[in-house]
Amino acid sequence: MGPKVDDTSEITEADTLGISFSSRPVADGIIEALDRLGARVRGTSALEPLLQEFCQQAVATIPSSDMASITLVPERGTKLQTVAGTDARVLDIELDQYRVDEGPSVESARTAQVVRAGREEAKRRWPDFARRVAEIGVASYLSVPMSIDGVHVGVFSLYSRDDHGFAEIDDVLLQVFIAAVEGAVWKARREEEWKMEIAGLRAAMKSRGHIEQAKGMLMVVHAITEDQAFDMLATQSQRQNIRVTAVAAEIIRAFTGQSGT
Repeated sequence: MGPKVDDTSEITEADTLGISFSSRPVADGIIEALDRLGARVRGTSALEPLLQEFCQQAVATIPSSDMASITLVPERGTKLQTVAGTDARVLDIELDQYRVDEGPSVESARTAQVVRAGREEAKRRWPDFARRVAEIGVASYLSVPMSIDGVHVGVFSLYSRDDHGFAEIDDVLLQVFIAAVEGAVWKARREEEWKMEIAGLRAAMKSRGHIEQAKGMLMVVHAITEDQAFDMLATQSQRQNIRVTAVAAEIIRAFTGQSGT
């Protein structure tokens, strides 16, 4: 039989950090949840249902939380948008913050800082918001910013009916989920950018094809060079104050009866 291991120092260190040994299964649950969600991120491009799952899993695996929401800051503009939440009460909480322009999610979105507060601190920091949500019964708030490539993209928020104000360990546990959410948002936005780039490229290729087709028609009809044909298109474009591609479409339509679009 081997020597007895003295784990007193380990227990003391854990207590100092606010982590009890009973919280170890919580970490196991988070790892299992993230494994499942990671597979979903790789297998789907639908962002909002995925974010909804992240909220539900966060509440299911972080004992101190009762509700969760994800707020995104659009890439262009400053208007906040709640895209996921565990129940209707969360949406009411978020909407009340937008109406009075104060509250944990709004403050975290504005400052890109972690925001934690209990009931009394919430009354001091956001009095109008606190009055509006008093009937909902939320007593503790935790909002943590999310970023992609150094750019602030939103906030992941937890709410609790207990007045514990959330602890640093809750912030740490939520950060694990946030890393996965950031990956999902990055993937969705990159896919959207890719679709826009492909659409723009297709439009450019189609426009170029129309211009080349119209130039060829002008060259045959007027027995002119390619440069002269393009000059005719450019001149007509300036005269009508429309794009060269629109002039080309008109010429194609005139000669063939097709729309050229």
